Amino acid sequence: MKLYPFADGHCDFLAFIQSRQFDIADPVPGQHIALPYLRQGNVKLQFFAMWPNMRLPQSAKEQCLSMAADYQAMLKKHPVFRPLDANFDPLGEEIATVLTIEGGEAIGEDLESLHQFYDLGVRALTVTWNYPNALAHPGTESDAGGLTAFGREAVREMNALGIAIDVSHLNDAGIEDLLRLSNQPIFASHSNARALRRHTRCLSDDHIREIAQMGGVIGVNFCGEHLTDQPSACLEDVIAHLEHIMEVGGIRAACIGSDFDGIGACPEGLPNPSALQKIARVLEQSGYSQEEIYRVTYGNLHDYILQFC
Repeated sequence: MKLYPFADGHCDFLAFIQSRQFDIADPVPGQHIALPYLRQGNVKLQFFAMWPNMRLPQSAKEQCLSMAADYQAMLKKHPVFRPLDANFDPLGEEIATVLTIEGGEAIGEDLESLHQFYDLGVRALTVTWNYPNALAHPGTESDAGGLTAFGREAVREMNALGIAIDVSHLNDAGIEDLLRLSNQPIFASHSNARALRRHTRCLSDDHIREIAQMGGVIGVNFCGEHLTDQPSACLEDVIAHLEHIMEVGGIRAACIGSDFDGIGACPEGLPNPSALQKIARVLEQSGYSQEEIYRVTYGNLHDYILQFC
């Protein structure tokens, strides 16, 4: 049985190192991302998002700086993890990492903060989370308009620096603006197909197609509410969204963006990364070639983000 490498475009592990004592090597109950699970699932590339909790007294930037320090400490303590670069070999023992920010609140209205976070290793930024910020509006504010004037400045700065722009959580008008303005491919780290689940966190077919045409990718997330209107989600729902994205955007458009540690209940059959090979097995049974499965499980996301690393 072939063991496929996996790449995961989003998790919220870093947000809970301090508040819930998450440990990458020794998981606590309820923790999804952990070294033993990553090894079992053959995850070879893991994005680590810094999500600032706007209910906390510390500023978003202060929280992200603290999480960046936790991330660097993790890399130092566990050298099996290493930032992705062109020399990374997915057949080896190491696991490549990408540091990201989830929410433009972290930069406020200060372009210099982008430079500071870039120097700390950030290679992707999710423009919004669930609240409006100085850059744009979330999907829950569908009538609020697109990017702000500062948001457009930030896009130009991220393009110049080499920070990938993530449209997950962003409203449609903001995505439209990014498709016109960005001179680099944009992506959706953890978003699903609106044709299968009508939800503000899911992408329209037009946006899936346009993101794919400019060289971006869409990572299917495992949040049940974004997969189905049923009380709970399952592995087959994840497969359905992957296949829809492949059908609309092409085989090179689809990837995984689990949102592990950022979701409550996981889909039945996918409790943590240890079970990710099940996705490959179902795709095999559906008649996809080994190369096509490799593209979805690892190659598409790896090739996309490498240009920013």
